[in-house]
Amino acid sequence: MDQPAAEANGNADSSVRADRFALISDIHANLEALTAVFEDIDAQGIDDVRCLGDVIGYGADPEACASMVAERCRWTIVGNHDYGLATPLRDFNPLAADALERTRRRLQPAWFRPGRRRNWEFLTTLPQRMEEGGFLFVHGSPRDPILEYLLRSDGFLDPEKLAANFAQIDRPCFVGHTHWPGWHDATFRFTHARGEHTELQLPDGPILVNVGSVGQPRDGDPRASYAVVDGRTVRFRRVAYDVAAAQAKILAAGFHPALAERLARGK
Repeated sequence: MDQPAAEANGNADSSVRADRFALISDIHANLEALTAVFEDIDAQGIDDVRCLGDVIGYGADPEACASMVAERCRWTIVGNHDYGLATPLRDFNPLAADALERTRRRLQPAWFRPGRRRNWEFLTTLPQRMEEGGFLFVHGSPRDPILEYLLRSDGFLDPEKLAANFAQIDRPCFVGHTHWPGWHDATFRFTHARGEHTELQLPDGPILVNVGSVGQPRDGDPRASYAVVDGRTVRFRRVAYDVAAAQAKILAAGFHPALAERLARGK
């Protein structure tokens, strides 16, 4: 699954300005949220967008979200839901597994539906990590790029986990997966990026920065979350979107009602 950075998505271009870009993650097939985020990115004149995975899962628009990410993002790495599309679902809770199984049936190629193949191949051939501009990018953690969660409580409940991950990096590392925007610094303390005006100055050494979730925030703020990296400055942004429309689609697609209800609470 690993690919060199220059091969990811087939869109990497060394001529693209490397010091200002947007980072999105955990879209989870929420087209309303993804559309609103791209509108916000476009309004800032940012052309370089990179995705930290979990394009699908939970939401009702996997096809449209996969196509949009493939078209708009310079590269995308694999998240656990993307990985689960073509692998056993042992590591997923029942709600996630059911949603992913429904998504799999919609996306899996068939001889009479050849149009599915492009999204399927895009999602099932994503690299596990990227390195560019002195940064590392993974979905989960440096030591387990796909599955491991770096939880906000790890600094005091599981410092050995953070120590093991910090030992793997010598530079800033951007992650997603937990749906909580913020960062663990070298003291293992987690700082929650609250609201839409939080800024972080990146150190020269290691730090773990979570950009939050576009499609299913879990930090109590229902607005879509993403980050803009400008040199050594990270700006966390929150974007309102049509939550009710996304909820209605989830219910109409037959997903569990809890997946719709949680969007309004940001949980």
